[in-house]
Amino acid sequence: MQGMIQAMGANTAFTATELIYVSFTRAWELLIDWDAASGWMPGVTHMYAEGRPELGMAIDYSSNGHQRTATITALDPEQSITLTTSEGDVQTAYRYDFAKDGDNVRMTITADVVVSEDLADMADEIRAAVAEADGDQLALFKRYAEAAP
Repeated sequence: MQGMIQAMGANTAFTATELIYVSFTRAWELLIDWDAASGWMPGVTHMYAEGRPELGMAIDYSSNGHQRTATITALDPEQSITLTTSEGDVQTAYRYDFAKDGDNVRMTITADVVVSEDLADMADEIRAAVAEADGDQLALFKRYAEAAP
């Protein structure tokens, strides 16, 4: 369902699916254009990585005035990619899945948040904050991708 956001799974902060009116290959290339991420990724002002995506690759980025690093923790080229960030006792994995839909692509993002035992009582609040901050990420990507030259 286009534009749908729903919660799933014990660690899932949110999942969203969008039908994006660009080719499958074009959507993949736009997603992995790290330099352009600031055009659609909430709070990101700069993102940088060298070379094509590979498992274990570190991607440096600036978000809300802080320098951070995401790591590619799962990769199936042109099918799915998972970017994982860790901040203290919180680890967030953003999985982007691609599926052909005619001449277009249906993308799904799932954000899973794992917290330490020390933060277990706050887990639901942390997941809600991630959903609030990033729940529209795929809708923003759709807008970016469909307008990209």
